[in-house]
Amino acid sequence: FTSLHLCTLTMMTATRTLVVLLCSLGALQTMAFAPLSQKMTHRGISQQLYMSTPSPSAETEEMITTDNKPSEEWELDCYSRPVLVNGKKLWEVLITDSTGSFRYRKALPSNQVNSRALRATVEELMDKADVKPSTIRFFRGAMFNMINIALSELEVVGRPSRRTIALAQWLEERHKDVYPSMEGYKQTMAGMAGGPAFLD
Repeated sequence: FTSLHLCTLTMMTATRTLVVLLCSLGALQTMAFAPLSQKMTHRGISQQLYMSTPSPSAETEEMITTDNKPSEEWELDCYSRPVLVNGKKLWEVLITDSTGSFRYRKALPSNQVNSRALRATVEELMDKADVKPSTIRFFRGAMFNMINIALSELEVVGRPSRRTIALAQWLEERHKDVYPSMEGYKQTMAGMAGGPAFLD
């Protein structure tokens, strides 16, 4: 080969190498910014999880849906969690249905923990739901009055009950895997955050 041929081959090889590097970089960027989606099965309930960040946080609102058939029987909890946000307790509304077809979580500012704010939260979720609830069960005796008043103003039957299996499983997962990983977690508050079940 002449010097011109060698120079041409060298430039072609360098160009191909550059193209490969750019394609690889593009793939890495796509992986870095794409939301993490993974299929998980826990105790018979299959759920599709979508996470935008690798660590749990006290974001205001979150909805997780699954492939399970929706139910008209919903389960609700509203209570403080063993986490401090800006020096104040984290209050959450957790709502799911008996089949675990969805999990809805909303953080409430401490000055909005009342029946009016809870009613508005449940009503908004009901309006968006494809399958409206006929019954909403709740187990926490300490919050009975507030939850009962909130649900009495909606077209749904509020029912205090220990039969909140899907909700109990979700709470167990959060107390085990989520809250301890959150900034502001206080282990000394963990026992109190569980609270007594209805009529216990």
